[in-house]
Amino acid sequence: MNFNMTEFKDKLFAAAKAKGFADCELYASQGDSFRVMVFRGEVQDYTNAGNAGVSFRGTYKGKIGYAYSEKMGDDVIDFLIQNAAANAEINEDVDIEKLYPGDAKYDDVKTFSEELDKITADQKIAKALEMEKIAAGLDPRIAGIDYCGTGSGNGYRYIANSSGLSVESRSNGAQGYVMARVQENGQFKTDREVWVGHNWDEFEPAKVAKSAVEKAVAQLGATPVPTGVYDIVLENEDASSLLAVFNGIFSAESVQKGFSLLAGKIGEEIAASHINIRDDALLPLKAGSRSFDDEGVATKNKVVVENGVLRTFLHNTKTAAKDGVAPTGNGNKAGYKASLSISPTNFYIVPSQTKKEELLAEMKDGLLIKDLSGLHAGVNPVSGDFSVICGGFLVEGGKTVRPVEQITIAGNFFAILKNIVKVADDLNQSMSPIASPSLWIKGVNVAGS
Repeated sequence: MNFNMTEFKDKLFAAAKAKGFADCELYASQGDSFRVMVFRGEVQDYTNAGNAGVSFRGTYKGKIGYAYSEKMGDDVIDFLIQNAAANAEINEDVDIEKLYPGDAKYDDVKTFSEELDKITADQKIAKALEMEKIAAGLDPRIAGIDYCGTGSGNGYRYIANSSGLSVESRSNGAQGYVMARVQENGQFKTDREVWVGHNWDEFEPAKVAKSAVEKAVAQLGATPVPTGVYDIVLENEDASSLLAVFNGIFSAESVQKGFSLLAGKIGEEIAASHINIRDDALLPLKAGSRSFDDEGVATKNKVVVENGVLRTFLHNTKTAAKDGVAPTGNGNKAGYKASLSISPTNFYIVPSQTKKEELLAEMKDGLLIKDLSGLHAGVNPVSGDFSVICGGFLVEGGKTVRPVEQITIAGNFFAILKNIVKVADDLNQSMSPIASPSLWIKGVNVAGS
């Protein structure tokens, strides 16, 4: 970022103090994103966009006020101050927000790859075209490549306040994705594969294409199973999606507002005794990695659930003050325009050393579940109840014997946590900041034929 943020901050804070603000904070972010989609050997869609903005937060007449601007420069200083003052005067929130003075030490967390930043648009387009070409020729049953593309993004954050805090960070990442559609005997199936990472050399278009096609082909001939109660192995990607949907129950904000049934359960067993859940912002080059949160609080690797026992909620400074605990480094702004909330960093169920195939062998009979759909419509994030359509494979004698479709699994997330028999070793934290290995879960209700 070429803009002199320190100089802008000094002018903004001086003007805010003159207006009567007791304290003030500047939050700035900038991001650039690239995306290319290809279709039948040609570039179909190409996007190279950027966005930037600043937000101002400060205490005016005893209340916090907010304002933001998509522009950066001396000409927006008066706008930010006047609007923040007006916002403070109508703010009915009785909880006091205090600006964070900063920490003595911030861990050096790698979130930016200089090598990735040098990859050109032409290189990204070339790999997208290569991936589509390979995928289209892998199997005679391929009816089309529904989408194929690559993308990348980078971001910058700067936070400073009148209490002496001044921190900044850069981050970037890239992805490649393809969806294959196959046909046999009038039945169509689709599946996708995604690569996410920071090392462009590790992106192998042939490998990604092959995986997408193989997953789609494996579903051909799928039929339902009879309705009943089954043991299931929930594949890692879908276990991650389920955890992401219910992740809010670990937020102190949800607890304090009465939206989490975990209220009052710190120190109590909420999951099977072998289940451990961590929130680790310090992992290098992962989606949720950061050395400080969006309030400037130093992040850390923390235990959320230890041997089944709930140890902490995720806090920002506001919820931490209300509960009389230290903030956990989970203050989050979904952009410079957004108000402060709580979000996990790299939140995950700790894996074991057991292969998914070993879970299936030990389970013997049941279902391997994947492709959960309708998660946001078929769940109640407060009660934990869910009912979602899915597919997968019938497991007999520890082996998958045929594909399964048009079934629904139903249950309760809090019960699921206690009914996890074993976890696998296949944790994939490149796809999402919320992740889980595959899970063997006992006694799940399945509606089928």
